[in-house]
Amino acid sequence: MWGVIDIGSNTVRLVAYALEDGRLRPKLNKKYAAGLAGYVDAGGNIQEEGVRRLIEILLDIRALLEYVRLEAIFPFATAFLRNSVNGPAVLERVQAATGFSIRILTGEEEALFDYYGILYSQVNPCGLAVDVGGGSTELAFFMDKQPVLTTSIPWGSLNLYKAFVSDLMPTPQEARQIRREVQARLERLELPLGSLISQPIYSVGGTARASLALLSQEYKRLAGKNGYTLADLRAYLQRAQDKPREVLRGILCASPDRVHTILPGLLVFETVAKYCHTQSFVVSEYGVREGYLSHVLKERGDLHA
Repeated sequence: MWGVIDIGSNTVRLVAYALEDGRLRPKLNKKYAAGLAGYVDAGGNIQEEGVRRLIEILLDIRALLEYVRLEAIFPFATAFLRNSVNGPAVLERVQAATGFSIRILTGEEEALFDYYGILYSQVNPCGLAVDVGGGSTELAFFMDKQPVLTTSIPWGSLNLYKAFVSDLMPTPQEARQIRREVQARLERLELPLGSLISQPIYSVGGTARASLALLSQEYKRLAGKNGYTLADLRAYLQRAQDKPREVLRGILCASPDRVHTILPGLLVFETVAKYCHTQSFVVSEYGVREGYLSHVLKERGDLHA
């Protein structure tokens, strides 16, 4: 078995995989709700408490791995360390304290590995993979099952919450601010829309999975399905504005660890879909972890294309 440690802005996750029938299958999955982006100060530096929290989690993982036989472990970090002013110094300190050699993915690499990950599912020849993380959002456009653009915008569910939301849930005015900011970022990119217009969005990551759980709870007809429409998403966001207490109760039941970040994340999905003229979402079980691990194993010769 091989393992990855995914150090994100919201969570840190250890996943161990075995190779079965030429495919990576998860055998162990341990999640830490770390909220690391919450330890970044106004100057973009990771505070001491955040460094200690990350070291604490990685030492716990190190102790756990004494009981799990892995051929290799591949830790990687995304926006939390990538966008931090003191990220390189923090990385050195964390490696010295834990022994883990951590690779920081660029936004483009993260988007590309998201794309590699969704290939573990059935996908159309053309489309868009979108991963709304805590500190950034990755987009991978593909045509004829080949990536044509991988890019990233520096807004995710957690830093949008910190920047724009004054309470647990966005007010209508705060939701409009989030939509405007995300759209402005999209407009700065040269996106290869064209024939990709109206293709489905393959949504990736924890926000994507939580969105499906929430909408399936709200709309029973979605139970057992792996996606929903833009109309479904918009109706849910409207309900969050009209009846925030009821929606809050539903979030606390379905995704309590994302109670303050899920709605900003859904607003990102909605804004991307509107901008790309997309009407449907397919939620992928696979994403950056599987994509990154398959890439590394192919480079090592342990996994064949």
